[in-house]
Amino acid sequence: MDQAQLAPIDVRIIRALHENARSSMSKIASRLGMPESTVRHRLNRLVRLGVIEFAAIVNPLQLGYQIWAQFHVEVELARIRSVAQRLARAPQVYFVGIATGGYDVLVGAVFRTNKELLDFITGPMAKVPGIVGISTSSILEVVKRSMTFDLPEEAARGNGAPARRHPGERRPRRRGAAPIREVQRARPLSRNGSRGSGQTPAHADPATARRRK
Repeated sequence: MDQAQLAPIDVRIIRALHENARSSMSKIASRLGMPESTVRHRLNRLVRLGVIEFAAIVNPLQLGYQIWAQFHVEVELARIRSVAQRLARAPQVYFVGIATGGYDVLVGAVFRTNKELLDFITGPMAKVPGIVGISTSSILEVVKRSMTFDLPEEAARGNGAPARRHPGERRPRRRGAAPIREVQRARPLSRNGSRGSGQTPAHADPATARRRK
C-alpha cells in the first residue's frame, strides 16, 4: 500500500482529533485558524485515503468480558490467509494478524467466562482446516489500550512534497519578506537638467524643427 502524502495542515487536523475526537469541524477550524470548508475538505480526503477511521471503541470490561485471550496459531503454509480470514469472522475476535516467528497467525478475542473460552477453542477454532497447533494466553491487566499513534517527523513536514492550496485556504506569508513595490522608471533629464515628462521634446523632432523654419 502506498503511503498517503500528508501536508502540514493534515497533521494539525489529525493532532486536533487525537486530543478530542468529538470536536466539530467548526471548533477545529477555529482552533487552527483556518476556514471550516478547508477542514472539511482535508478531513474527508483523509478518510477517503484510509488515513483516518472513525469508530466507537467499547471497553469490554464494562460489558462483562473479563477474559482477554491471545491465540498464537500455527498454520499450514498454504492456508495461512484462509485461516486468518476464517477466524476474523468470529464475533468474539477483535484482532487477527499474520505474523512471523514461532507462530503464523495472532488472534485476540474476549470472553465472559472460561466456559466461553473453552467452547471457542473446541468449537469454531477446531473446525478451521489448516490449523496445526494453538498456544493460548490470557491478559491479566490492561496497562495501556490506545488507537492513536505518534505521527512521524516526515509526515509533519508533509513528506517533502509541496502541498496544494485548496479553495478557502490562505497562502502563508513568509516571515521577513519585504512587500513588493512598483518601481517607477526614472524620467530622462532635459537639456536644462530638469526631469521631463518622458516624451520627446518638440525641438528634438526634426520634422517639427523643419515646420518651424
